[in-house]
Amino acid sequence: MKRWATHNAALKLGSIAVAVLLWLVVVNIDNPIIRKDFTNVQVELTHEDAITDKEKVCSVEGNSDIITVTVRGPRSIVDSLNASDFKASADLRELTDFEFVPIEITALRYKDKLSSVESKTKNVKVNIEELSSKQFAIKPSIIGTPAAGYAVGDTSLSQNVVKINGPASVMSTISRVVAEVNVSDMSTDINTPVSITLYDGNDRVVDTTSLKMSVDSVNVTVQMLPTKEVVVTADTTGTPADGCRVVGDVAIAPETVVIAAKESVLSKINEIKIDKSEIDVTGKSESFEQMIDISKYVQDGVTICSDTEVLATINIEQLESKDVYYPVNGVQVSGLDEKYKYVYTNFDPIQMNIWGQKEKVDSINIGAIVSVKADLSSITDAGNYTVPVTVELKDGYFVFDEFTINIHVYEGNLDYSQIGISQENTKNDR
Repeated sequence: MKRWATHNAALKLGSIAVAVLLWLVVVNIDNPIIRKDFTNVQVELTHEDAITDKEKVCSVEGNSDIITVTVRGPRSIVDSLNASDFKASADLRELTDFEFVPIEITALRYKDKLSSVESKTKNVKVNIEELSSKQFAIKPSIIGTPAAGYAVGDTSLSQNVVKINGPASVMSTISRVVAEVNVSDMSTDINTPVSITLYDGNDRVVDTTSLKMSVDSVNVTVQMLPTKEVVVTADTTGTPADGCRVVGDVAIAPETVVIAAKESVLSKINEIKIDKSEIDVTGKSESFEQMIDISKYVQDGVTICSDTEVLATINIEQLESKDVYYPVNGVQVSGLDEKYKYVYTNFDPIQMNIWGQKEKVDSINIGAIVSVKADLSSITDAGNYTVPVTVELKDGYFVFDEFTINIHVYEGNLDYSQIGISQENTKNDR
């Protein structure tokens, strides 16, 4: 037996070696050692309390926490793996003075069957900053256009304040915090949860990746109100400078505005009237413009759906005057009780200072007067009276003074000598 085992021993050992070699060749042909890259592996930062306990915060610079893992091993093993089969972590307790944290990579499957697991990226680069904390008011922001005939009314939030923690460099960029709600084509009230958005001073969205917020959404309630177009009107107070007058009505731009309110309120509003005390023309000699805020002239519950300021234009015209003498017996007297008669006690013509545009001054004469009237209906007893008269002029002519006539009212026969006039001057007796 011993002889058989040792007979041709060299040949037998050679055969075994060749067999093993052939087996290795076959195995390597069917399941060779290969190298494969797994991209977008996220590095997890651990033990963050090592930073936060010092009232500091760290943020990853660039994309240094996104790495590519390179693996060597049998094809059958390597081909069955994917990126999620590797864990990459960086322990912040090992943070160096240069703000680099070593990356440790672990295979979660077939660890003992892989030749190597490594990455060209050896460290995560982090920035260390002071931790900042601040409260911000949350403001509702309406986007979109409601359905035709509707406008946004009152808007409210379930929470008006958010507390935000994060790196000082990011916190310093936050300019405003809004909850945006879209009202496009809406005609009924809205009540919906809305995400909070942060904006910087250039109206760009702030990345919240490195921030911690006490809330990231709030509930927004938006009232939708029917609308109506109404006119805006105005009048003036005061008297312009001598020889000047206000021409026409006050011009308002825009002439109409759209308001929104509950239907029960809206149906009762047809105009917005500006109080005349707003526009004082006292002493004015030239046309002028004035901006007026009309929001004070709408009641609570009414919203102006545009700019609340309107432009009032007041046209003032400079005039010239000329004296015109109107005969007293041309006055149209009416209203005296039939049992009475009257007689003028002063026959001097009425001196009227009539004003008109500069280009019409030459045509100022008695022909500019349409009528002069005196109403005696208030006289109930005989006696001497000074009676005011009303003067009607053609368009473009004006009087600013008041005029009167003097009469004696009597019953029965008149003793002319008692009133100091002669009977020759009483052709206008009645």
